[in-house]
Amino acid sequence: MSVHEREDRALRLQRVAELLAEAVTPQEVLDAVLTEGVRAAEARAGAIGVLSDDGESIELLAQQGYTGPIMDEWHRFPLDAGLPMSQVVRTGEPIFISTVIERNELFPELSQRGQEGSALAVLPLAVEGRVFGAMALSFGDEVEFGLERREMKVALARQASQALARSRLYAQEHTLRQRMTFLAEASELLSSSLDYNLTLKQLTQLAVPGLADWCAIDMAGEHGEIVRLAVAHEDPEKVRWAYELQERYPPKPDDRFGVPQVLRSGEPEFLPEIPDEIIEEAIGDDEELRLIVDQLGLRSMICVPLSARGRTLGALTLIAAETHPTYTQADFELALELAGRAAVAVDNARLYGEAEKGANAAQALAHIADGVVLLDKEGVVRHWNPAAAAITGVDEARALGKPVDEVVSAWGALTSHVPLAKPGASGVRPVTVPLVLDGRELWVAVSGVDFGEGTVYALQDVTDERALEKTRSDFVATASHELRTPLAAVYGAVRTLRREDVELSDEYRMTFLEMIESEALRLSHIVDQILLAGQLDADAVELSLSECNPAEIAAGVIESASVHLPEGISLSLSADGASSIMCDENKLRQVLVNLLDNAIKYSPDGGKVGIRLEQTGGTCQIEVADEGLGIPHSEREKIFEKFYRLDPQQTKGVGGSGLGLYICRELVERMDGRLSVESEPGVGSRFTVALPARR
Repeated sequence: MSVHEREDRALRLQRVAELLAEAVTPQEVLDAVLTEGVRAAEARAGAIGVLSDDGESIELLAQQGYTGPIMDEWHRFPLDAGLPMSQVVRTGEPIFISTVIERNELFPELSQRGQEGSALAVLPLAVEGRVFGAMALSFGDEVEFGLERREMKVALARQASQALARSRLYAQEHTLRQRMTFLAEASELLSSSLDYNLTLKQLTQLAVPGLADWCAIDMAGEHGEIVRLAVAHEDPEKVRWAYELQERYPPKPDDRFGVPQVLRSGEPEFLPEIPDEIIEEAIGDDEELRLIVDQLGLRSMICVPLSARGRTLGALTLIAAETHPTYTQADFELALELAGRAAVAVDNARLYGEAEKGANAAQALAHIADGVVLLDKEGVVRHWNPAAAAITGVDEARALGKPVDEVVSAWGALTSHVPLAKPGASGVRPVTVPLVLDGRELWVAVSGVDFGEGTVYALQDVTDERALEKTRSDFVATASHELRTPLAAVYGAVRTLRREDVELSDEYRMTFLEMIESEALRLSHIVDQILLAGQLDADAVELSLSECNPAEIAAGVIESASVHLPEGISLSLSADGASSIMCDENKLRQVLVNLLDNAIKYSPDGGKVGIRLEQTGGTCQIEVADEGLGIPHSEREKIFEKFYRLDPQQTKGVGGSGLGLYICRELVERMDGRLSVESEPGVGSRFTVALPARR
């Protein structure tokens, strides 16, 4: 291969890298790979497939250049199919086939289906050693895959893997943010009025089209009948048609599927793909109804109960038809959460109605989820339900008959900005207030109703929701900051290398290339940490415990760290008396690498950094110690929290993603161990991993 050809190939690969660095969404990544990527690989066509959530099949996400019906025939195929992509995903090893004869011998199914092209390259898509898909490249002629050609294809697949993993993480975070926003809007809507008929109708409209093409709410009648409360669709004409259809074909309370079954059993029904037999059973011999159902194009359905205090009040139905994709497990969980909040709103509204009538108010209010406080005109507590006691920490016996300001000293701060509504009024909005009670930091949503004889306040502890929102915000801020810095460095180096008005020596070019490689590795490490933290939260990390030699693992970690050791740092290892332990060797190595990197990073002025192993009874203790900056006493437990980072002024500007120590503690605890720290500011820190010794 000539120098010109090599330079041309490098430029094409660099163009792909630039596009992948700019891509944010999975679709942008796919477009970059299957346009510039296929062109850079000198291929005629390309396709990308990913492993399904259940790990049983491969879904073809996109293709470019194939003239046959590949997306229709192979849009999803089993992992054990006799296809190149299946084999690559199973084994994690790339496949290079130079001739059509070789291809047909290895994979007869391709020739049987008339697959075009001769040469074929199929490469794994992997992050952190986990294969999640494959990229296939087809060539019109026979190709000899020499070393340089293979390395170029592997490099392209590696870039595509990182970009696709990063974009999928971004898409997941974006989806989470949308769902949190939707739940917040739904909660605000449900708490905006005591007229649940109105709020539930508005809720169905809020759900379309974001959650469904069709959304309906049915309530259980007093005599077992099913009452259609609301139905929503983007087309008002279809909404009118749906009500007419309900009258012509009313649901039967004993139907085996759908709303009747959910109302009868109180159990949700989730159909990612509606089976034909269910539709056939509902249609029967009615050809007119069959025509209507065909026009609706029903594909996926979720029907969840509105349940409160052991009673099923109604059912929420979401249907994907014309435009909405089929539902996932995440959609089902969101529907359950939404139905739970709607049920509480319905239950609370009904209980408030009973309270207004004065019928068994105390008994009813004692069972609702929100705290309810009833004050007379003088502000004396006349009702204090268990939920109010749980929120304030003051039990009913201590509250009844006393002025509310004596019961809760911060009551004035809690209710001073809460507008009081009149009974039956719409638009009652709760006010969320921060509160400190007996050292506990709370966020409480408060609403009030003035009924003439006194005031009823509803209290809801929303501390967990606020914490979840803060965690999400911390994640977005941390990920954005940590990813932006290496991306800026890579972009700047590439721009400099591409400048035609500056002549760079080979030494400077090598410096910039080393910078690009270093920052790319840093990006990969950050993405790996974020993905691993998400897997830990989802309890999706698998550990393989076996008998390991901790001294050998520690020695390997020390040896690797010595390669790029900063000036002024000295490393040591003491492993006298250490015995074998039961652990996941790769996970323990990951923990020690992280702790040693931290020890070096937070020793900016140099000093000794060492690993010491010692056995005490049935426990092997692995200590990683340094003489660096140290940690303030008040921060020693906080540093293990996700996304928590020390003040940069305390660390002389040394920063990080805030995930490393969180991941370390989680991994150690999952190996039945314990991770602790002892530290003094200005003296240094000692992190201790305690794991069970092999008996």
